[in-house]
Parts: sequence; C-alpha cells; structure tokens
Amino acid sequence: MPGDSSSGTTSMSDGLSTSNSELTSHGRSGSFDGGETPRKRRTTGTVATIACSECRKARQKTRNLDCLYEPHTKTHKEFLLKEIANLRKDNTRLQNLNQRVSDTATDLQQKNQGLQSAHEWQKIVLDEIGRNGHDRQIIQKLRNGESSETIARWLCQQQPLSRSLHIIPPNERGLLDIVDAYEQQYRRQAGLSYGKDKDTLHYRWTQGSSSRTLVGHLFDLYFTWVHPVHMLFSENDFKESFRTNNAIYCSSALVNAICAMACHLVEPKDVDDDVENVVALGHGFMNQARQEIMPKNYLHLTSIQALAVMYLCELSSGKARSATGYLRAAAEFLKNARVDGQSLEARQITLWGIQTLNTSSTGITYQKLYAPEFPAIDEFEHIDMHADSEIWRFYRTVGDEHELPVRPGYAILTAFEQAALFRIVHESLNLYCGLRGSITAEAMLTLYRRYLDWDEDLLAILKKMDVEEQPLPHILFLRVQYHVAMLQHLTPLLQSNLFTGSNYQHVLGLVVNHAKEGARLLDHSRRLYSTRYLMPLCSFCIVHIGDALVRYSVRDPPGTEVVEFCLGMLQEASIGFPLCGPLQDLFRRAAVEECGVLLPSNVEEMTGNVGSYGMDDILDACTRLDYKQPVDQSVRHLDERIAEEWSSQWQQIVENPERPKVPPVMRERRQSGKQIRIDALLNQ
Repeated sequence: MPGDSSSGTTSMSDGLSTSNSELTSHGRSGSFDGGETPRKRRTTGTVATIACSECRKARQKTRNLDCLYEPHTKTHKEFLLKEIANLRKDNTRLQNLNQRVSDTATDLQQKNQGLQSAHEWQKIVLDEIGRNGHDRQIIQKLRNGESSETIARWLCQQQPLSRSLHIIPPNERGLLDIVDAYEQQYRRQAGLSYGKDKDTLHYRWTQGSSSRTLVGHLFDLYFTWVHPVHMLFSENDFKESFRTNNAIYCSSALVNAICAMACHLVEPKDVDDDVENVVALGHGFMNQARQEIMPKNYLHLTSIQALAVMYLCELSSGKARSATGYLRAAAEFLKNARVDGQSLEARQITLWGIQTLNTSSTGITYQKLYAPEFPAIDEFEHIDMHADSEIWRFYRTVGDEHELPVRPGYAILTAFEQAALFRIVHESLNLYCGLRGSITAEAMLTLYRRYLDWDEDLLAILKKMDVEEQPLPHILFLRVQYHVAMLQHLTPLLQSNLFTGSNYQHVLGLVVNHAKEGARLLDHSRRLYSTRYLMPLCSFCIVHIGDALVRYSVRDPPGTEVVEFCLGMLQEASIGFPLCGPLQDLFRRAAVEECGVLLPSNVEEMTGNVGSYGMDDILDACTRLDYKQPVDQSVRHLDERIAEEWSSQWQQIVENPERPKVPPVMRERRQSGKQIRIDALLNQ
C-alpha cells in the first residue's frame, strides 16, 4: 500500500499549502523569499502594552534585569501640572496665613501700646489729684465719661510748659505735643480763645476695630441709610464731638451702637481679612456698646441715644424681644434725661426721634395695644430748619464718597414730617385702644381727614414719587409709612361685620387703593436703590401691604404676583436683616392658608428655609406669633351705629370740611420749610 500512502501524504501537503497560501494572502501582507515562515504561537498570560527602555532597545525581553517603566510624556505632563497647581494653592494659603499672623501681631502690639499708654495717662491723673487744686474738675470730667487721656492732656495744659513736658509719657512727647502745649499756654496767658482739631489717632472711641477706614465706612453707611429714616441725634454735633474727642454729643456706647447697626449694611468683601465675617464684627461692636452703658450713665443723652440705636440693631438681627427692652428703656430714661451740655435743638431732635420710633414700633409690630406718651409741644418747635443742609449720595462701599454725585438730603425736613405723621398715628392707636370711648364715625373720619391733610400739605419735594424724579429712599419710606398707617386705620372696619353693601365697598376701595399705592412706592424703591438697604420696620410694611392686596384684591394684581413681589423683596433684604426670614414664612403661610393664593414656581429660591422657623424665631421677629393686626381686640370698641353714620359724616368731614386743615403753627413751619429748601438749593 505504499502508493496509497504517498498519494495520501501528497494530498495532505497540498491541502496545507493551500491553507498557508490563503493565510498569507488574507492575514499578512507580502511574502518572504525562501518560503513561508510559520507564525509563532502566542503565550498565555497578560501582554504588556508598553516596554521598558532596555527591552525596547534590544527588541526583546532582557534577562537578569529589572524592568523600569517610564510613564508616557502626556501623562507625566498632566501630573506635573497638577503638582504645580497644588503647590501654588499651598503657597497662597501659607501667604494668607502668614499675613493673618502678621496682622494679628500688629493688632496685639497696638493694643499693648494702647494699654501702656492708658496706664501712663491714668498715672498722670492719679499723681495730679490733690496736688494742684483740680480735684473737683477731674471728678466732674470722670463723671461725664471723659477718658483718662483726655483728662491727663487737660491737666498738662494747665501746667507750665517745662512741667508738662516732664509729665507727658515719653512716647507722646512729639513735636506736635510740644508746639501744642506751648501754643495753648501762650494763648491762655494772652487771654485768647483756642479751639483745636485734635487728631483722633490717640483716642479710641471703640475697641471693635483698629481700622479708621472701616469705622469711617460704617459711619458713612449709617448716615446714608439709617439716620435719615430714624433721626435719633444731631448728626453735625455728633461728628464734631467725635472728631474733637468731646464727650458732650458722643460716647463710646453710641459709637459702638452705630457701628453695630451699620454692620447690617456691610457687604462681606468690605471687611478686613482679619475679621471672619460681618456678623462677628457686628456682635463685637454690640457687646462693646452693652459694656459701656452702666447704671451711673443711664440718664446721659448719649446713652439714651445708644439704646435707641441698639433697638434697631437687635430688631434687624431678628431679636425683637430684647430689642423692645432697649427701646422702652430709652423712652423711659428720656423723661428724666440729663442735659449734659447739649443744646436745646439737639435735645429736641432726640426727643422727637425716639418718640416717633417708639410709636412706629408699637403701631407696625403690634407689640401691645397702647401708645407711648407723646410730647405736648409742637413738632421741632426749637429746631432750626435752616440747618437742613446735609447732602446725600448713593453710598454703599468705600470709594463711593469720592466718585458718586451728591444731592440735597432733606433729612431734617423728612424727620419733621415723620414726627407730624406719627402724632396722628399715636392718636389712632389711642382711639382703637378705647382710650377715647366708643369709636364713632365722626372720630374715625376726623383722623382720616387729618391723614389726608398731612399728605396734601407736604412740600412738593416730598410729593415727587415718579421713578424719573429719583426720590430719596427715606422720602419713599415716609410715604410708604403713610399708606400703611391708612391701612391700619381702615382695615378693622372691614372685619367688624358692621359694614355691608355700599359702605363696605367704599371702605374696601380705600384700603385697596392705599395698598396699591404703597406697593408702587416699594417697587420704586426697589428699582432705584434695591431693598438691600431698607430699614427693619420697612420689612413689616412690605408684609402689611402684601397682606392687604392678597386678602382684599386677590385678582388685581394677581395674588401670585403679589406673593412673588413681597417674598423677593424680603429675600433681598434678608442678606443683612435676618428678621426677614420669619416674616417670609408667616406671609407665605397666610397667603396660602387664609387667602388661597397659589405660590409662584420659584418660591423655594426666594425663601430658602421654608417651614424651618419655629415659635421662638417668630417671637424674636414680631414679639407675637403673627405679623397681622389684632383687629379682634380693636373692633369691640367700634360704635354700633358707625356704619349708619358713615355716609353723612363722610360728606361733612372729608368732602366738605369746615375746619382748617392744619393748625396755624404747623402751616407756618411747613411754609418756612418750603422757603428753606428754595434757599438751600440756590446756595448749592
């Protein structure tokens, strides 16, 4: 069978040749001379995707050599870039830390120097007691709250030049001190009067910050946004006392209270790097103010003024319960306040400022249904309206004082009209509290007519409310307060169940019109200045106006738009005024649960903490568990015939009044104010 075998072999070879040729033609490109080279079998296991440098050079695995693999250039570059970025971050963090340590060391060194200097000044005072007959004057100055440095410098001025140079601390014996001592001694011996602008570098009204730039920034914020709305003291007198280190119109408590209130208006980027946040800075100033007010100086006017400012600060922080105590203390101490050398004009500014703030707080927040005692004298009777020469600029951050244009501020004129308005509010509160007996239609409409008279007799500059006229923020707020006062005066009538038919529709129309006008003014304020700088009491005005619209005019404008408008304003203001958060929550719930208003789709963005406010949070915002007017306690004093007599009394009192609109004294002072503003504008 050899033939068969060979033939079979030949056949198999032919088949293999055929297969190899097919593989060559399909699986590999080209051919080799001398025949086909068989493919090497692939070994089992994982095949490396890269080769080390030595293996790559030898084109095979190198024996007896550990392979060292180098990363790809692209991978290595990305790794280096990340390392560089991390190193830069570490370097920046270390630089910031080093700067903070350096600043802290500098601050501690300054404080240490201040303590040493204070010790030296105190030593001078103690050494001079019982020596030169100035004991009574020293004690009086201490009682007036003057610092040891001020008293010691005064003692040095009473000494001959040669002795004053010996008792002044060595670090204070500069050329200016020598010249100052010599000049004052010369002028005193020559019988000449002398007044000096002292540098405030050596005199610290506050320990809250060592930065004069920061304190100046806080002052500018306060006198731009707070003082024109709540004029609690004379701005010019305060600034002069602060600049000259005089304790008549200025005190450490008042300075710290002003700075604490202004911190609610500060943007975090404006605070020095060594202060963690604005809240901590404000707390520091507030604690300083508390420490400075002691029983021995409760009756000092500057302490009373500080208490009133502290009320605004605590209310802004959402601490209305403690804030109320500050305001009541200020109102009570005001009755027996010491003159402390302040002028009659400055004392009346404080008197009317605190009484107006007290009435506003009682009426808008409904702390309790009684009105504070109001002065019997005419508004601003002894205040020179010609002094209203202050300017106003849209100040928000450091540098605005040099870059932004100025305009007349009308601050005293606004405060005067605000005092006149809240005298009427005071009588309205007494009326609803039952202190005037049953509330008749005549009594209600007589006060309503007085509100109208107040509005009609305003000077033209206080009536221009169009956006194109760019009314000042405190003037806008004054007009908003007027419309809210009207709402509070009329709203209880709608819930008394005594008014029906045409009378009810008449009162309803009045309420809705005042609410719409108030909302229009709030929108102007938001467009011109934003609501970031609105005062805390204006937050209550927002919810009162919004509540009236969603409750009595839910379709015009649409309730959802009103809710969005009010919640948006409160959210913008909540950056610096935490009390706005609980007010948002209360208003949202009232709109949904009591008025059936649909919430806007972006309500979560506008509120942030919906439903997160508890009972204590609400009490700390309103001192009550609701922001709404407690009309159930007011309507019980309404006369049963008030609706029957409404139409006839309206015709007689409102449409055809026979009595003069305003008292002659008030009319004269308003005409005087008009002439004042014309003169002031001509003199700009």
